Amino acid sequence: MGNANIRGDYVDNYLRSIKTKLEHFADTDFPSEDVEILMGNAQLRTYLPDEYFLRAGETNRKVGFVAGGLFRLFYTDWEGKDYTKNFKSDGQFVGALASLLLNVPSKLSIQALENSTAVCFDYDDILRIAEHSLSWQRLLRKITDVEYLEKEQRESDLLFYDAKERYINFKKAYPDWDNKVQLRHIASYLGMTPETLSRIRKNLCD
Repeated sequence: MGNANIRGDYVDNYLRSIKTKLEHFADTDFPSEDVEILMGNAQLRTYLPDEYFLRAGETNRKVGFVAGGLFRLFYTDWEGKDYTKNFKSDGQFVGALASLLLNVPSKLSIQALENSTAVCFDYDDILRIAEHSLSWQRLLRKITDVEYLEKEQRESDLLFYDAKERYINFKKAYPDWDNKVQLRHIASYLGMTPETLSRIRKNLCD
């Protein structure tokens, strides 16, 4: 994994890009000086496939803004079997929310599925800026809201749609991820066995 402080030639490009995406995400303006303060301690980190952004059991105050690539968030049980909770891709934030909010070891692991890049911030820096900024307070609320809505949507999908419908909905939402994500990870995310998913895909292609 490679790390680089956001300095020199990176500054202007990333300031503009991050500021624009933050404003789009939170639907509010962000003072440039606040973004510059945050970016002063930010790091641009690159991840190879299967490298970890965060391992279960770690307490890490890191929040990543995915600048490229794809990450998988998952739990691992005592037998070593993992369960996919979510995926995060370009323009999304990645981190273990419960660990950040409670400052406790993460139950989640976060792993890159392909060559990926994240601009990583210290969560405590964000909290300090948010103390005097309504824009950043709104951003934190929006991140929490999005995490909650994604969780609720996934739970309702598992309750109200059968396996075939869940896969079709997944394909509509993420049309190119079949080529990026291993079948077993998609199956785990959709709450079915790899064999069931393989059969559904075959039937849809016939």
